[in-house]
Amino acid sequence: MSKRRAIIGLRGIALAPVTENTVLAYKSSEAKALPFAGAMNRTAKEKKQDIYYDDSLYAQVNEVMGEDVEIRLGEVSLEMLAELGLGDFDETKETFEGDFAPKASTYSLRCVEDTVDKAPYYFNWRVFDLTGIRFDNFQTKGDSIRVCEVIIAGVFKQPAMAGVRPYAIMRASAEGDNQEACDAFMKDGESFPA
Repeated sequence: MSKRRAIIGLRGIALAPVTENTVLAYKSSEAKALPFAGAMNRTAKEKKQDIYYDDSLYAQVNEVMGEDVEIRLGEVSLEMLAELGLGDFDETKETFEGDFAPKASTYSLRCVEDTVDKAPYYFNWRVFDLTGIRFDNFQTKGDSIRVCEVIIAGVFKQPAMAGVRPYAIMRASAEGDNQEACDAFMKDGESFPA
């Protein structure tokens, strides 16, 4: 009997800095983990246009430019916020100074999505323009179980190089004998043309 692949959870978010994204080459470096994943929401960025002739719909043009993304995390260290290009961290003073709308940084975003029968999918979105960060769900009373979630926002986009597709997915085998390859898929840098 085959494994049931219904997705039930999100974990293991990692960001790999994209070092080259041109029409001639695509390169990313080793991924850095962002623990405490909560949720990820995606909304397609689409441009739709109807073309009418003789008062009837002649054609529909639908262009997908990418997806708006929001990732909720339980927490992110101040050092990691600085590494992500979201502000400046001063080690001696233990202070972080950030901005609501930092200069966009480009990453490859990887994550693991668990399934009912524990045979996860490994996702790699090749271009993620990280555009901002905010904090949510502050709670001030007593024994609250709420946390101050960190919300990272950005856009999934098409790589500039023709032939490099926006995302790749690796599936854990039913026997679990490709785990080493799955781990490498999550962590290693990518390079095109190969």
